[in-house]
Amino acid sequence: MKPARIILLLVALVAGGLAAFLVTRGSRPAPQQVVQTEVVQEAKTQILVAKSPIGMGERLSEASVEWQDWPEGAVRPEYVTISAMPDAPVDLKGAVARFEFFPGEPIREAKLVRADQGYLSAVLAEGMRGVSVGVSAETSAGGFIVPNDHVDVVLTTQTDTGQQSRVILSNVRVLAIGARLGEMGTSGGQEDPNAPAPTPVTFDSSTIATLELSPGQAETLINASSLGQLSLALRSVVDFNKTTVAEAGNSNQTVRLIRFGKEQSVLAGNQVDPATTNQSMTPQSGTSVEPQVVPQ
Repeated sequence: MKPARIILLLVALVAGGLAAFLVTRGSRPAPQQVVQTEVVQEAKTQILVAKSPIGMGERLSEASVEWQDWPEGAVRPEYVTISAMPDAPVDLKGAVARFEFFPGEPIREAKLVRADQGYLSAVLAEGMRGVSVGVSAETSAGGFIVPNDHVDVVLTTQTDTGQQSRVILSNVRVLAIGARLGEMGTSGGQEDPNAPAPTPVTFDSSTIATLELSPGQAETLINASSLGQLSLALRSVVDFNKTTVAEAGNSNQTVRLIRFGKEQSVLAGNQVDPATTNQSMTPQSGTSVEPQVVPQ
């Protein structure tokens, strides 16, 4: 074989080997980069939470609260932290809950009041009064009214033309029904803390409803209780903070009318029969008419 052919054959073999090498190397998968994620634990603290349901008006105890781990970034200023109040379970013992706490809910001092008196006075708003009236299931939305509901108070009286009903108080808050001051059942810390949380119940007999009223409304209700039968009309939850035009015009004042020598109490804002008014306002011999408005 000629030298030129041998050289050509060697060049071809080298070129083929190099091509095969390049093809084999190019088909290999590229090495994958491994990404390592470093988990950094967020700093935590401990806050005081309700260990069991705490009803409105119930006094806190060491058994009803506990410390709970909480992310520092989620701690609100009103929370009770172990760093700010390490002896909180002891320091807050006996404080009265003005609102209900559910298990796991952070304890906030804004929802507590430190009082040595009864639990009902602790949950009353400033300047308000608690007035109780006797009611039955028939006159209280079938017994489905529970504490914290808002109601209208309706007075039913007997007249010459039959029974007449009118609203004397609108949108007032129910503080208690019987011994219940909140959704958790009997109030005042009288229940067994180890017992399961009771569910709201209705009443089917006569009981006492305690309403949160202003001083003027309290006088109106007390005066009306001697005039006829009182009923509670349950309001929708969306109307709790609303006042209609008719309600805004009702001052809930008591008017004392002396008709023919007899004194009669009338609630301001109610419609008065024109015929009766004209007759009563006409001076008669030996009689005096002296309408008097008593501010509430």
